[in-house]
Amino acid sequence: MATPLKDLADDFFLCSVCLDQFKEPKLLPCLHRYCRDYLKTVIQASRDGTVKCPMCKQECIIPDSGVEGFKTDFHTKSMLELIQLQKSFEKKELKKCISCLEMKTATAYCFKCKNFLYDQCSQFHMNNPMFLDHQPHVLKLETMEAKSLTLEKLAALTEDRRCRIHLQQQAERCCSTCGNIPVCIICTYSNHKSHDLHDVADFAKKERQSLEMKLLELNKYKSQLYELPNKVNLAARKLTDNVSIKTENLKKQYDQEESKIKEKLDKSSNEREAGAKDIEKRRRNEKKQIDVKRVEELRKVNDKYDQIVKKTDRKYDKEFDELQYKFRHIESELLSKLESCRGNLKDLKASKKLLTKQNENKLKEILVHCELVFMRYENLTATTSSILASNDEWTDAQCIPDIRSACESLIQEMKREFPELQILSDVANNDITKDTVDKVTIVEEEVSVVDVEGVVVNGWLITGMTGTEDGSIVITGSIPSTEYSYIAVFNSKGKLIRQDHVPTAWFDPLRYCSTLSKFKVVIVSFPNQIGIYDVRDGSYHKRSISKVTSKWPSRSHVSCVTTDPINNCIIVGTNSRYVYVFDDQLNYIYTKALPDMCGTPSDITVHRGHLLVTCWCNRSVCSVKMEPPKNRLVYKFTKPNLDDGDWGPFGVCTDKLGFIYITWKAFCGGERKCVLVQYSQDGRQLLTTRSIDSDSQCVATLESDQTEKLLVVTHTTGKLYTFGLQTT
Repeated sequence: MATPLKDLADDFFLCSVCLDQFKEPKLLPCLHRYCRDYLKTVIQASRDGTVKCPMCKQECIIPDSGVEGFKTDFHTKSMLELIQLQKSFEKKELKKCISCLEMKTATAYCFKCKNFLYDQCSQFHMNNPMFLDHQPHVLKLETMEAKSLTLEKLAALTEDRRCRIHLQQQAERCCSTCGNIPVCIICTYSNHKSHDLHDVADFAKKERQSLEMKLLELNKYKSQLYELPNKVNLAARKLTDNVSIKTENLKKQYDQEESKIKEKLDKSSNEREAGAKDIEKRRRNEKKQIDVKRVEELRKVNDKYDQIVKKTDRKYDKEFDELQYKFRHIESELLSKLESCRGNLKDLKASKKLLTKQNENKLKEILVHCELVFMRYENLTATTSSILASNDEWTDAQCIPDIRSACESLIQEMKREFPELQILSDVANNDITKDTVDKVTIVEEEVSVVDVEGVVVNGWLITGMTGTEDGSIVITGSIPSTEYSYIAVFNSKGKLIRQDHVPTAWFDPLRYCSTLSKFKVVIVSFPNQIGIYDVRDGSYHKRSISKVTSKWPSRSHVSCVTTDPINNCIIVGTNSRYVYVFDDQLNYIYTKALPDMCGTPSDITVHRGHLLVTCWCNRSVCSVKMEPPKNRLVYKFTKPNLDDGDWGPFGVCTDKLGFIYITWKAFCGGERKCVLVQYSQDGRQLLTTRSIDSDSQCVATLESDQTEKLLVVTHTTGKLYTFGLQTT
């Protein structure tokens, strides 16, 4: 089918960078074309041997020969040449005739001579037997109509291809070994001997047939590609609607909880008033009875009954004080819960806002990806249409393989279905009532005491433990006097699932861990190694912190690690007051200084926007607000007061309701002792204290079978203790 040049888009012949007509156009593998000088500048600026297409962002490798290694778009050059002829003819420009050498308005152009001809000279050129082979290549300009000239006619006018080495020889074969270039008979016996040579007509026919099949496959996914933005926009609208509904539900939950708590406050106030009235009533009644007895038993016993009255007053004063204390405590807890409920509402709103923003950004990324694929598809179809319309065998032979190559990657992008759209269209529904639980009790007896397999037998040390979201327990530690440490994975019953030895550059390396996601755990190792471990297959990706950031001092080493699920980051404690923050891809973000009284952290965990820091050397636990430019101390935890020991903290963790658990150690009467202390959700009240194994090292929580358990592991004896947590 003939395609007039006017049917090609106006910007088809414009470089998308310099916005002018192409000058020596070069083709990238994605079929976008750019001026040679611009592409040369981009290549010189590349540092990794690759270049990205400015239009569709597809990355390609720079050839060894630089810009000359990219194909010149001879097809586009031919069309540009004809466009220049058209403009020259329309403007009636004076041109030098190649025959008579006079400056006149040209009436014809010879594509073989590549020059203009005046009227009489063109007649001579057409009729003279000397120029017999020029006649098919002469274009009469006065009969040329720019709006009807087709690419096929243009291909017929241009001169037959010449050999690139023997410029006077007409090309006889197409060499596919050298990129389908035209070669003469001489070259088939010399430079291109033993190469893959083809008849250009046969080769072009096969290439057209192959391209037609590829275009059919490409167009199969056209509707799917153009429907994707609608799906993305629909998901975005659903996200907005769902967030609005969930936010309204959250507000309703808060209103209901506030109403319940206020009802309890009113009830408490009424009970307090009724109790006080009852006490006063009974006081008056008893005093009346005493007065009657006093009169009956004579005045001589007045002193005796005066003492009885005072004793009675003291008794009821004490009862009244106990009543006041009881209800002040109840009301204080209820007001604290109301404040926690408000704070939880604020945190949930902030979390939902953050998740919504993340989903919106991911949806925008998909839309940008769609637009880039659109550009690649539309450029490929426009380029293909132009080349097929030219009906030029040499153009087909040289261009169609590049088109088919570009089709392969484009088809893969068009087949992509984005199943995450359903997930991105909604955010998780959170429960605001979790902080209204009155109490979490540690079950008196351990659910189980498990000997950690292999630890005692091999004499290994346990230095880190965490529970993952899939119900696995990860334990890490050192193998003394070797250049290895280990990472072990257990099920919720303490049964070993897998165990991996990890080579290190130090003897007896200390290794600590914390849960990062459902199947992944972040692990740090002495002195400055950080990595991510997958509990499913044991894969372990690690990096040296000193290579990730230049801010790591030469004598620093890691001392603990935790994760912040709200901000999706990793926090690493060191042997100084500084903590280092990384993202979930182990990229360094920033460094924060802890308050002076914190010292070197033994363990850390994130709790409601605060960083809980245990410091063995300072014998203290601090709650630190993570605010720029440095972390601010909020409060210090109450120490356990037992056996007059100098108690120091070691491990710290929190349960899903926000109650805090800390292991404290001390030497009392020449013996080492260890206790597990439970604190309130705000950390300001010490709730319960219980003795545990004196060798206890790490503490963590684990959700399994929809219940939460408390885990304690020992340092040298290889014991894993599991306690139940009961909500009341």
